[in-house]
Amino acid sequence: MAEADHKILSAEIKLGSQYYFYMETQTALAVPDEDNCIVVYSSIQAPEYAESTISRCLGIPEHNVCVITRRVGGGFGGKAMKAIPVATACALAAYNLRRPVRMYMNWKTDMKTTGGRHPMEVTYNVGFKEDGKITALHLDILINAGIGTDISPIIPLFMVGAIKKYDWGAFSFDIKVCRTNHSSKSAMRGPGEVQGTFISEAVIEHVASVLSMDVDSFNMCNKWRQRGISRVPIVHEVLLRSNPGKVSILGDGSVAVEVGGIELGQGLWTKVKQMTAFSLSAIKCDGMGDFLDKIRIIQANTLSLIQEGLTAGSTTSECSCEAVRICCNILVERLTRIKENLQEQMGSVEWGILILEVEVNLLTGQTTILQSDIIYDCGQSLNPAVDLGQASTLCLGCFLQIEGAFVQGIGFFMLEEYLSNSDGLVIPEGTWTYKIPTIETIPRQFNVEIMNSGHHKKRLLSSKASGEPPLLLAVLVHCATRAVIKEARKQLLRWKGLNESDSTFQLEVPATMSIVKKLQCLL
Repeated sequence: MAEADHKILSAEIKLGSQYYFYMETQTALAVPDEDNCIVVYSSIQAPEYAESTISRCLGIPEHNVCVITRRVGGGFGGKAMKAIPVATACALAAYNLRRPVRMYMNWKTDMKTTGGRHPMEVTYNVGFKEDGKITALHLDILINAGIGTDISPIIPLFMVGAIKKYDWGAFSFDIKVCRTNHSSKSAMRGPGEVQGTFISEAVIEHVASVLSMDVDSFNMCNKWRQRGISRVPIVHEVLLRSNPGKVSILGDGSVAVEVGGIELGQGLWTKVKQMTAFSLSAIKCDGMGDFLDKIRIIQANTLSLIQEGLTAGSTTSECSCEAVRICCNILVERLTRIKENLQEQMGSVEWGILILEVEVNLLTGQTTILQSDIIYDCGQSLNPAVDLGQASTLCLGCFLQIEGAFVQGIGFFMLEEYLSNSDGLVIPEGTWTYKIPTIETIPRQFNVEIMNSGHHKKRLLSSKASGEPPLLLAVLVHCATRAVIKEARKQLLRWKGLNESDSTFQLEVPATMSIVKKLQCLL
């Protein structure tokens, strides 16, 4: 800090929470079975964790508990830990009553109990030279974990990894995970990384603002509409998890496949099915026809396939496909030997960059995303259509990976206010009071291109993560909006004949219409 020509001291940033808003709320069905057993159908990202918890709660061995997950109607992390209490309560009631019990949360209850993304309060000191080179950064971060622990202790790890994408010179931090009277916060798509990415960009923007390093000629010529363009790099650390798989070839040639990964709408089953067809096609048998029609993916069952782990982190599809590929290679090797013996007897034979343009109505504060151009490196994508997404529907789950993650990020940075009152109770009760992205708030021109960067021996199947990293790109919407507000404030100061350099401010997250309108100082 001593080497700095300029210093910004005790600047503050506040980051709000974000609700998952999946298509299906928390739900479970428990059915008592013979031999003191119980079967639980749960919408959960980690059936193995539910099995263990139910076992301890009922006081029975884990082999007496079977948790089945066919598919999950959207998760984003909200069906990881938060689904366990629902499944356990349902199992306890069914076990004691000896009859089936079903639980299904309405939107109001789900929003008040599931927690969402971690809110944060950040204070930072940054030193920098006249040319913009940052020499030192210190962060004091308070993380609102809510009433329970959940996954909160590991949030700082993900945050620091995202913040370190820049060279800050002397970098130090003090991160505290705080217990509060709010509902317990949990993993939310890109946990910690989203906040870390925004913090780093907010610091960069603040430094650039002090040094007056950006100019926009368009905004000089327009009074009531202003535009902003921003470019932001992202870094996402991929954590690989072990994942089981099982492939069975039946007597009629059809194939049953089981994997540890859960289908959440991310296209995991589609990719696993394709990998199975591709790997088994090496057998080259006559009459295989359209082999995809002969493959079926079986629902997750904790007693059929153990140690399934957690479906999260944008790598489960790759890990599941790799497990299936290994199984198929073993089967191909065995069947090839059988085929050769029969022939003898018969005598015949998935990183990313985004450029984005926004327009702000200075009278209303409405932010319109005119165009976004995303180029995303998927390595060798397992399924480009699944990774890219389809922008022809409003359903967030149907946007799939890259597009869906980016749109969800727009919600976090610009729209979704997941607020709590003084008693720690969540205020929103549904879409009347909680606003998610719609056709009016997504980019008017939404361009996404997948760049295949080729084979890489250290990546599973040469594929890169596509579920969470694109969400980090949405920080650009906030940065571009901030650029517009900055120009609007300068314009107002010019009208008043005041010093234009006095335009430093902090734009909250989410940057809703009312906040944008207020910061422009036009009213």
